[in-house]
Amino acid sequence: MIHVIGHLNPDSDAICTAAMTARWLNLRGLDATAWRAGEPNRETQFIFEQAGLAMPERLTFPLTDQDVWLVDFTEPAQGPDSLTESNVVGIIDHHRLGGLVTRLPPEVWVKPVGSSATLLWQLMSEDVRSQLSPAETVLLLGAALSDTVTLRSPTTTPDDRKAVEELTQFAGVNLDDFSRDLLSAKTSVEGMSARELLNKDIKTFTIHGHQVCVAQLELYSLNQVEAVLDDLRQEMTRYAQESQAALVVLMLTDINLGDTSLWFAGSELSDIPQPCKVEGMLSRKKQMLPWLESKLKPRQ
Repeated sequence: MIHVIGHLNPDSDAICTAAMTARWLNLRGLDATAWRAGEPNRETQFIFEQAGLAMPERLTFPLTDQDVWLVDFTEPAQGPDSLTESNVVGIIDHHRLGGLVTRLPPEVWVKPVGSSATLLWQLMSEDVRSQLSPAETVLLLGAALSDTVTLRSPTTTPDDRKAVEELTQFAGVNLDDFSRDLLSAKTSVEGMSARELLNKDIKTFTIHGHQVCVAQLELYSLNQVEAVLDDLRQEMTRYAQESQAALVVLMLTDINLGDTSLWFAGSELSDIPQPCKVEGMLSRKKQMLPWLESKLKPRQ
């Protein structure tokens, strides 16, 4: 059995593409099951509801000595604690390589595209694609649109645009309507606590020897979180202490203006005024991480 998982605090690409990776492996004659490594956000729930498919169950057991396929991450800190004791047999990802050590040579597919869903779609043969239901292609379409912010993100490539065009035809949906409803679900923060907001989409990285946690909230307007901003900053401080991170960064991204306001907690970057507004910043992977690498000094 191959256990297919995405990263902790999963986004739509991590859950939807994990589900479809398991399906792809099954169609190749392998025994695979998808799991989610956390609770789904509202956008992911929307995608599965639109598809009419059941979401993967939450992973509740250790992966020690289990065969594992990683989707949408390779950084060990972004996976379950038992990941380092598992046997990673495959990877589909579109991020930087994150220091993972495997027991044996895995099957690895990594490409600089806007989503793991795009890469998985490219890996599928015509025969495999013909065996997918329209509902299953909705999962890939939703994941691709999510990670590229409906093709607005600077991470978007021609491969993503082609994949979205093809998946839209396979899924039989109206792209404009689907994209609008997906963005509405993606940016919804109503009724969420500061802790829920911070954990909505947070990832851990090692930068110049520092453990750095970067949370991103993609919003229609920064006014959506104005009332809970003080609570969010307190939650960031708590998170830094509990995780022993050198730095916790909160990206408040206005997807309409295409700008991000940054807030910090922890022992690093204390000399940067808050909030720090970075015009044109939408992507954590392509813009935020290089920005941090330029600001953080190597750990002594």
